[in-house]
Amino acid sequence: MNMILGNCVHHDGFVYDNSAADLTIYTYSDAIVLLNELECKAINDSERRDEFERQKNKFKWICCDAVLISGNTGGCKKGKHGFIIADTTVDRLDQDTIRQWEEACRANEEYNNKWLMLLEKRS
Repeated sequence: MNMILGNCVHHDGFVYDNSAADLTIYTYSDAIVLLNELECKAINDSERRDEFERQKNKFKWICCDAVLISGNTGGCKKGKHGFIIADTTVDRLDQDTIRQWEEACRANEEYNNKWLMLLEKRS
């Protein structure tokens, strides 16, 4: 992977569900969809609001153990973020580029080993 220009703060890992017995893994994009659904339920169902608010904290970043927060644009890494495909500059907002970045984050051996250790401790 070659880096693209531009410094930013970002996460280079994947998101997992800390409340699930199997620590279900999600891409950032998929986890945000689920988080937004929980936020919608919390807003629209006042009787179960507390339950939904608690559930929003179940998504964690494997790279730094931070809780995923909707609208959070920060991260645990600072520096260049992304990659160049075939030596061409890519649009970091392009959905294919986002998918490729999320797949690269998911393939990180160090984070996969960390996730496996967490899973083993659950058994």
